[in-house]
Amino acid sequence: MDFFSRESKIGAVIDSQVFQSSPGAPAGSGPQGITHAAGTAPAAKSADPGSALLAADGTALNITLGQWEKASGAVSFSCTAGGEVAASDLTGLIPNGSYGTFVVHLDVQGAGRFTPWGDSQGTTNNFTADAAGTATITNTVPGCLSNREAAVIIWHGDGKPNGPTPGTLGVTWHNSLITPLL
Repeated sequence: MDFFSRESKIGAVIDSQVFQSSPGAPAGSGPQGITHAAGTAPAAKSADPGSALLAADGTALNITLGQWEKASGAVSFSCTAGGEVAASDLTGLIPNGSYGTFVVHLDVQGAGRFTPWGDSQGTTNNFTADAAGTATITNTVPGCLSNREAAVIIWHGDGKPNGPTPGTLGVTWHNSLITPLL
């Protein structure tokens, strides 16, 4: 929430990829162009932490705003002969949740903006958080990356990895953590 709101320079601190019930709200398109169902609105940080979160289509995600906001972690990057290595220690994830690691190519819009942090088929970039909501993962992507890329940990809200693509933004996948490569 904080990263998105700061980067997009919008006034309210919101998460544009998870939604809350908002009776009477019309269907629409949110700040990232994510079309959401009538009766939903992007999740506001100021909302009750016990608020249930929804996907853009109104499907219950079976988590609360408080659970969603707990995600944190540390990552170290190093470029070696084998490629760019990201070693991450993550906490506060959705217990037993399905996650994926992707590179965000900040200069690319549309197809190719997100590529798996691992093999190009997306078979090595997915992981499951443990029952306590933690994970320690290391992934390598071919070649060295620049400050025009970011690393993102996405949560598969539907519980299903989508291989080389994250899935449908705001419906089947949601940015959990993101950090630019410096």
